[in-house]
Amino acid sequence: MHGFWPVLPFAGLEVIVLGIAFYLCLSRSQVREVVTVNADVVTVERGRHQPEEYWECPRVWARVALEHSPIAWYPRRLTVAFQGQQVEIGQCLNEEERGVLAEELQQMIGDVHWHRAM
Repeated sequence: MHGFWPVLPFAGLEVIVLGIAFYLCLSRSQVREVVTVNADVVTVERGRHQPEEYWECPRVWARVALEHSPIAWYPRRLTVAFQGQQVEIGQCLNEEERGVLAEELQQMIGDVHWHRAM
């Protein structure tokens, strides 16, 4: 019992850090991305419970790019771009899902540009 009291604050600190880590994982897992393609515009909304980020561009000028990283083990980046502005989408997807999403966006928006970053 005499050695218990010095350990108790560190055990409490460990439980608090573990609780914070669980909270951060839970909050990041609730982030949603909604890509909407209609006849005129492409919109990307991102947020937890409501859209916190909003991006919009004309559909005829939107370009989808699936870029390879210069580092072999980094994941590819899927972006929608318009006049120098771009938004990355699908960060939570694996490589196969990101490729499928790029193909689907290609069919909906138009031309997909495949880039290999140098």
